[in-house]
Amino acid sequence: MDYYTLYTYKNVTELREIQHEKDVTPFIFGEALELLKEEQDICIDITSLVYMLRKNEDNIYSANINLREVDENSIIIIEEGLAETAIEFFPHIFSCHAPFLNEKEVVIENNCPKTFVHHRKPVYTYYSSEDLNVIIKYANENNIPITTFSQASGNFRTELEKFNLTSELSIVDLTSVIYAIEDNKNLIYLIESFLNQFSNVNVIGLASRTDQILKYFPFYIEGVKSLKELLPDLDIKDSEEIVINEVKKITSISKKEFDSLINYLNHNLIGHGYFKDRLYYGLNNFIKLNKAKEQRVFSVFLFGSFGIGKTEVARLMATGLLKDSYLAKINFQNYSSQDALNSLIGSPAGYIGYGSGELREKVNKSKVGVVLLDEFEKTTKPVFSFFLELLEEGTFTDSMAREHDLDGYVLVFTSNIQNEAEYKKIIPPELQTRFDLVCEFQIPSNTEKKMFLELLFEQAQETFAEQFSKIKLKEEDKKELFNFDYSESNALRDLKRHFNNRLMDFFTSKGI
Repeated sequence: MDYYTLYTYKNVTELREIQHEKDVTPFIFGEALELLKEEQDICIDITSLVYMLRKNEDNIYSANINLREVDENSIIIIEEGLAETAIEFFPHIFSCHAPFLNEKEVVIENNCPKTFVHHRKPVYTYYSSEDLNVIIKYANENNIPITTFSQASGNFRTELEKFNLTSELSIVDLTSVIYAIEDNKNLIYLIESFLNQFSNVNVIGLASRTDQILKYFPFYIEGVKSLKELLPDLDIKDSEEIVINEVKKITSISKKEFDSLINYLNHNLIGHGYFKDRLYYGLNNFIKLNKAKEQRVFSVFLFGSFGIGKTEVARLMATGLLKDSYLAKINFQNYSSQDALNSLIGSPAGYIGYGSGELREKVNKSKVGVVLLDEFEKTTKPVFSFFLELLEEGTFTDSMAREHDLDGYVLVFTSNIQNEAEYKKIIPPELQTRFDLVCEFQIPSNTEKKMFLELLFEQAQETFAEQFSKIKLKEEDKKELFNFDYSESNALRDLKRHFNNRLMDFFTSKGI
């Protein structure tokens, strides 16, 4: 018996490259067997199949039957992380795996039959739960089959039974499916099979989740359109502005509010006196320069050991501007691959997948003009170049050619770079000149650690007011809470965890 190579791709970006050269079809039971029997140079992606088989191993035998016609002219591809599992499932078909783009010359000619080419449709977007209620009501009044899969872990098949090919228009909302897929990739195959069966179905989704919908269903969905294009007389607003409230920025607050913000930050950020003084000076000037249209954004780069307050600066600024606000945060620990810029601002126009990127999504979700860019040193040169322009212009353009204005924003970059020499080595010189404030954070002294414990105790009395009201707190109780060796705990994050554990033990000892 002959054994064949299973070809792999790393991510959606590489899958797109393959799709530009070949017609790639997802594995569908029955259809795959016919394609392999009848067609030469067929290319089948078995990624969703393997996700499904990991949860439903009873189907492995049937899957092997469907793949038995694989030969030297067949191209079977899969996401790289699933290749070993696939070989375990199909040991009599595949003997090894290799990267498709590196090992196999892409065949330009496409011989896949037109009847099996999947004509991708856009995902039509809406912007709020109120919109969805209007959509459901409209569909019911006009006898349009619709499912929202709101019970994402429940009866998918029951929901699918309401669809048939006789309906001129059907609607499926994949928003809740996306949440479920994060924990259960098995669902990808189920939805793919459904979309493959019903060509009359149109996919809708919450605007903030369309990037994930495009990512998980690249064979069936391409591009983003407003739901108003599908249902012109639907009574919902055709703009994402309905969910973007006025952003509170440091440039739009009063002098009294600014002083209050600075006092709040100074009180809750222990130590780092030199930084606090420079921050006050820099922000005060920024407000005036921004008003004169001389400076659009204010950027801070903080480096030093982990857990000593760098990210806390951004959190305190956001909370000081607007209590209980959502802080836009990008963790660049996840942005070290070659397609990092695509993940940040979206893939180039015409590609399937990432949509408009994480930066746009996070900024639009936030109601305060502060962005935290964490572990920035771990990203790539294209991302460095992107921020070179952003810090200069105060705007950025996403993959869908939409410009986003960050005028008045404060951007806080943090890094675990240990010293100034390392900073100058890692961060490009031209980018160094763009930062308005660069400061190294120092490990806290024992005195500052004691001050931090006092702050934690003060905050605990507010957070656990009900528990404290049930006891008569004595001075020795407070001393007991602080009575541990914290001289070796340089990370304030660790110190807080230790204090919280002692506080819970204290409540337990008091029968609370």
